[in-house]
Amino acid sequence: MTPNKREKSRSLAALVALILEGTAWSGAAQTPAPPDPQADATPRFHSEVVVTPERAPSQDTLTPASTTVIDGAALASAPVLHAAEAISLLRGFQTAQGQFHAGRPVVSARGFFGAGEAEYVRLLIDGVPVADVESGLVDWSLLPVSSIRRVEALRGPGASLYGDAAIGGVIQVFTDRSVAGGQANLGAGSFSTVTSDASYGRTAGPVRFNVHGMGGRTDGAFTHSSGHTFAGGGSLDGTVRAVAVRWTAAGDNWTRDDPGWLSRTALAIDPTASDPLYAHDGTDRHTFTTAFTLRAPMTRWQPLARVYASTRDDNGIRTIPLIPGLGDSRARDLSTSAIGVTGETERSFGATRPASVHVGVDVAREQLDTTYHAVSASGAIGALNSEATGHRNRAGFFTSVAWTPLTRARLSAGTRWDRVADDGFVGVATAPDQHAWSPRAGLAVQLTQGGTLSAFVQTSSAFKAPTLDQRFDPRPYPDFRGGTITISNRALVAQRARNVEAGISQNSGVARWSALVYTMRVHDEIDFDARTFRYGNIGRSRHTGVELEAERAWRRVRPAIEYTLTRVTAESDEQLKNIPRHRFVASADVTLPWAVGAYARCLHSWGGFLDDANVFAIDGPATCDLRVRRSFRRQTLFIDAMNVTNNRFEEYGLTLTDLRGRVVPFARPGAGRALRAGVNLSF
Repeated sequence: MTPNKREKSRSLAALVALILEGTAWSGAAQTPAPPDPQADATPRFHSEVVVTPERAPSQDTLTPASTTVIDGAALASAPVLHAAEAISLLRGFQTAQGQFHAGRPVVSARGFFGAGEAEYVRLLIDGVPVADVESGLVDWSLLPVSSIRRVEALRGPGASLYGDAAIGGVIQVFTDRSVAGGQANLGAGSFSTVTSDASYGRTAGPVRFNVHGMGGRTDGAFTHSSGHTFAGGGSLDGTVRAVAVRWTAAGDNWTRDDPGWLSRTALAIDPTASDPLYAHDGTDRHTFTTAFTLRAPMTRWQPLARVYASTRDDNGIRTIPLIPGLGDSRARDLSTSAIGVTGETERSFGATRPASVHVGVDVAREQLDTTYHAVSASGAIGALNSEATGHRNRAGFFTSVAWTPLTRARLSAGTRWDRVADDGFVGVATAPDQHAWSPRAGLAVQLTQGGTLSAFVQTSSAFKAPTLDQRFDPRPYPDFRGGTITISNRALVAQRARNVEAGISQNSGVARWSALVYTMRVHDEIDFDARTFRYGNIGRSRHTGVELEAERAWRRVRPAIEYTLTRVTAESDEQLKNIPRHRFVASADVTLPWAVGAYARCLHSWGGFLDDANVFAIDGPATCDLRVRRSFRRQTLFIDAMNVTNNRFEEYGLTLTDLRGRVVPFARPGAGRALRAGVNLSF
């Protein structure tokens, strides 16, 4: 066999092995094996088998969707110690409050920004959806990095397969299930921050087990932003009469203070300060999640069944600013539970012109119990103000088909029907059910032999149901006339979107690039309506964007650039608040002699505003992060420097009107310069 034919044969075998590994659990693709060092010392980019865009393995060059993949090697090279920092590396996604902040990270994509009140990006961990019952929010920081082996992200609507909240994108995290041994990360640095996490897996006869845990504390980058976190979990994998069985469980406990908002006047004096208005704000949380998954290998169909359940208890104090210098503080006790069932199956047809059909159902029931209590000026919790109890039922049915009529062309289409029904809330009239169809259709074409140059076009619809908080939150607000009001609105309906996008990409092995354009129209947009002082379906918006990226690999240097244009407008031409119009990222991973490596990443975003009138421009980040690492046999020492230039910037904000009618801007500041050092251990 000639060297060229041998290389092609090796590549084909590797791709087949990768696909077979990827179908083990929900098609979870594993990191490809490293290339033979004797063949070529130059790093190369490989074609990916991705799972998330179609809930089944598919080659990225024949998938009509924009995806980003981060593997374990990339996580080890970058300044990453928790999952929120890993999410910030995903192209097309933005993370606020992701570093040295005790609060919950805020993730946005495609111009959808929830400001910590609602979520527009769906998160799944090994196929299990993760979100708070009352708000849909995700705590992006709780998964130990040592247990992450691969992160896949679908940019743009994914409702045709994943339903509600997948309007901005879908992120799926795959954890280790096959590699024996362990890994640990230890780090300490600025703001008295200490982090640690570890995972360990082993095979004992027919059973594989894995355990992981994490713990950390920080004083935070700001006054009154300290917190501590403990989390852990594990999994068991085995086979019973040819049926693959997997059980997972995870729990966490964290306590966090909230520094609140700062006016621009206060920011100019001390960007690390906290307004005394928020002196008692903070949250204490306990959660537990478990899932049981079965996959039966069959000759024609590949069925999968999953049952998952979760519980959560929260208690804390939160202050809502009403006018500059005046806020309303309430203590909230919250208890939630959820149980869900997923069933899906796939069948492939043909050999010369392969086709496949994928069908499934997702069903869940979510329970919410919440109470509010008064809070005194000293932070003492007083009498009961209000309470609410109820549940949400979800049901979704989806089908997806794909056909390859030509060797280098693939058609795919699908649709999903969802029903979201809320009831049981005492003292609240029944709210209307939400129904939605979310169809999609796309075409992907490999423009050159071997698929080095490919293009796709797709259209899809998506929806975002109002959260339980937006519909039923009983929190009382003063009406300044001796009474109280609520801002929730049971009459809210789902906001809906229609998206069209097209992209082109090339992967030559040593270089790759891609370009994508999209336009999306959203109607029945849910937002706070200042005219009625409650949530409402108050308008329409149009999201238009361009996403460009390029990457090159030499023997010792691997540079990359990314540019995102996001234009989001309502009826007028103004940019919607808190969404930067431009975002540019440049990074490079450099391999130096003596097993030393360096990774640098610089980010600059601009063109955002604190208000929809576009009067107060956000002073966005212009930051650079750096990691220097030195590898030994089974350890890697690292030093991280975040925001090296100590740039002062704003992440997002709001405006309030004072008693004189003046509009006052407020913002959440970004963290200043921070250093940390640590070690990654393999054992």
